[in-house]
Amino acid sequence: MKNQPKTLEEHREYLYQIVRLKLFFLHKVLKETPKLTFADALENIVDIFRKTDLNPEALNPTGYYFDTPYWAEFRDALEAIWQQSRTAAEFEENGFEFIKPRLDARCVRDYRDRSATAWNQCGFLRHNFVLTPGTKRLTFHISNDKQPDSFFDYPEYIKECFLKLLDRAENMGAVELYTDTWLNSYSKWLAIFPDEWQKNLSEENRDVRWHFGFWGQFINSRGCFNYALGNYLRETGHFRFYPRHSFCSTASLRKKIESM
Repeated sequence: MKNQPKTLEEHREYLYQIVRLKLFFLHKVLKETPKLTFADALENIVDIFRKTDLNPEALNPTGYYFDTPYWAEFRDALEAIWQQSRTAAEFEENGFEFIKPRLDARCVRDYRDRSATAWNQCGFLRHNFVLTPGTKRLTFHISNDKQPDSFFDYPEYIKECFLKLLDRAENMGAVELYTDTWLNSYSKWLAIFPDEWQKNLSEENRDVRWHFGFWGQFINSRGCFNYALGNYLRETGHFRFYPRHSFCSTASLRKKIESM
């Protein structure tokens, strides 16, 4: 371990800062997209619900709670704050003060939550249980199980995890691997893959959604707020990294990984 684990207070500060950033972005997209409803933006573009005590489950709840009376009450109250706010800064400040008690109420439970990596079958990698219908392609996902370090700090571990993923994929009958993530816009991640991966990269997806495919970049290796990328969004109005998807054959990836 190269870094010290984050403290409870550092996690609380992460929750505060990411929610503030999402309120800033929420105001921005609502201003730029008049036809967008507040509910649609709040529930589909930013993720605030999961970080509050209104979420009765772990970080990634399996239930649907946006049709509950308590969520409707929360959403309507936050929308009233938005309507009464004259500026983005005012909305961020007043919205945050309204949300803060609910962040505090969940903070300890959120800090202890390890569900983000609990289902990983291959270290920092997790794959779907079935191939993409009509193909021999297996989708995989990424979550940093080396916190408070980055998995990028451990080249041999990266190799070990990908070889395990390749073995499992081929045993399932897959001949291709696929993922969609902001990391596909990050040079250090792309360096892991063969030329085939680079050639198959999609264009950036700028249709921002609530999930870690977009928002994961604002979490650093220790699980704290990434101020550099948060400031970039505030200053430019854009994400530094947008998700792209790509795929390559298991054969070409195995050749590249084994050469690492």
